[in-house]
Amino acid sequence: MAYDVAEDIKQAYIEVGTSYEVLRKGVQVGSGEYLLYDLNAQVTKPFIREHFLEASLPFDTSGEAGDVLRFHNGDCYLLMNKSPFELENKVLEYSTVLYKANTSGELRRPSGEAWDTQTYHKTPIFGVIETNVYSLLTESLFRYELSEQDFGQLAIAKDELYIPKVYGIRLNDRYEPKSGEYYRVTTIKTRGFPGVDVVGVEEDTR
Repeated sequence: MAYDVAEDIKQAYIEVGTSYEVLRKGVQVGSGEYLLYDLNAQVTKPFIREHFLEASLPFDTSGEAGDVLRFHNGDCYLLMNKSPFELENKVLEYSTVLYKANTSGELRRPSGEAWDTQTYHKTPIFGVIETNVYSLLTESLFRYELSEQDFGQLAIAKDELYIPKVYGIRLNDRYEPKSGEYYRVTTIKTRGFPGVDVVGVEEDTR
C-alpha cells in the first residue's frame, strides 16, 4: 500500500510539478524528476523570498544533500537537507529546503609562488581545483536583512559562501565567481548542514 501511495505522489509531481536534473560536482547524476515547491513564508524580506524554497521531492529522487538541482528554466538550487515522510516504513516523499545558487565559478588553491622580475616580489600561484562550482554567496547588500532567527546558521558579520561539501574547500582557497571577484576563504563551518559547508570569505588581495 505504501509503495502505491509513493508512486501516486510521484505521478502527481509529474503532472503539476517542476522538472529538474541533479548535478553532483558539476556532473549530471539524475534527470526526468519533478518536485513541488513553495515560496518561503517570510515574504516581507526580498532576499529570502528570492533565494529560499521549501520543496517536496519524490521517494526515489537521485538527489542527496549537497547536490545541485537545476530547474528546467536554468535556475540552480543547493539541496540543503532531505527529511523523509514515511508510511509503513516506506518513504513516501522527502521534505527539503533549497537555497538558490546565485553564483558559479572556479575554486582555486595556492600551489606555490613565482618571482616577479619587474617588481622583485613573490606572487602566489593558484591551481584550479574545480570549475562550474555552484554556490550561494551572501553579499554586504543583504547583511542587514538577514539574522540567525531567519536561517539558523547564517552569520551577518561577513560575506558567506554556501558550497557543497563534496568540493572539500580549505582555508586560504580562492573562490572566483564568473562575475569577476576574488574571495579568500577565512573560516569554514562544517556541522551546520549535512552536505553543505558555510564558508566565511573576504576580498582576496594576494
